[in-house]
Amino acid sequence: MVETAERLERVLPLEGARNFRDMGGYAAQDGRRLRWGKLYRSGSMAALTTEAYERLAALGVRVVCDLRTTTERESSPVEWRRVPNLSYWARDYDMSFGDLRSLLASDMPMAAQAREAMAVGYRGLPFEQAPAYAELFRRLIAGDTPLVFNCSAGKDRTGVAAALILSALGVTEETIVEDYLLSNRALDRGGWAASPLLGKVSQDVIEAILGVDSSYIAAALAAIDERHGALPRYLHDELGVTERDVRILQDHLLE
Repeated sequence: MVETAERLERVLPLEGARNFRDMGGYAAQDGRRLRWGKLYRSGSMAALTTEAYERLAALGVRVVCDLRTTTERESSPVEWRRVPNLSYWARDYDMSFGDLRSLLASDMPMAAQAREAMAVGYRGLPFEQAPAYAELFRRLIAGDTPLVFNCSAGKDRTGVAAALILSALGVTEETIVEDYLLSNRALDRGGWAASPLLGKVSQDVIEAILGVDSSYIAAALAAIDERHGALPRYLHDELGVTERDVRILQDHLLE
C-alpha cells in the first residue's frame, strides 16, 4: 500500500483543477521508482486561477495532452497561452459511453445497471482512445516532460491512460489499481451530482457513475488481454510502441 504521507504529496492543491496528481514515487518491479515532477494526471483545468497557471509554469510543465472531446473543450476552454513555452495537444472526436447515456435517459436506472454500463464503456476505452494514448506515449518516449494528461473528471479516460503507462513501466497491478482508486478521494464530485442529467437518479447510481471501482479498470485490462493476449502486444499493435520504446520510456521516467 502507498503510505498516507505519499498519498497526500501525490494529490496536489492546484486551484481550479480537478483531481490533479503527481504520479511520481510508484515502484517498478525492477526496483526503480517513477520520478516525481515528471508526469501529472488531472481532470478539467478550465477553472484554473492566475496562481494555478503560475504554479504550472513553476513546475516546468512543457506538454498537455487533453483527452477531452471537442464539445468538452469548446464548452470549458483552458487558457494554455498563460503557461510559457507549453505544447498543447488534443483531437476532435465525439464521446462514447453511449450505453450509459441511454441508461440515464430511461425511467428507473439502477446502480447495478450503471456499473455494468461503466464496465462496458471501459472495455472500449483502450481502443477508441488509442489515437490519444499513442500520442501520449510518443511524447513521453521523446522525453517531453513534465507532462500533464487530462480528461474531464480525470478518472476514466485518464485512469486507463495512467494504467497503461504504469503497466509499461513495470508497476504491479495492485499499485495500478491503487492509483486508479485514489480518484474516489481526490475528485470533488459535487458539481456533477447536481447536474440535470443526474438529478432524477438515485445516490447509488450517481456513485456508480461519478466514482471509480476496481471492476471498471479490470474490465479495460481484460479487454486488452482478450484482444491482444498481453499488454506489450496491445502497445505495439494499437499504439505503435515497440519494446525498445518501452525501455526508453522506463529510462526517462524511472530512477
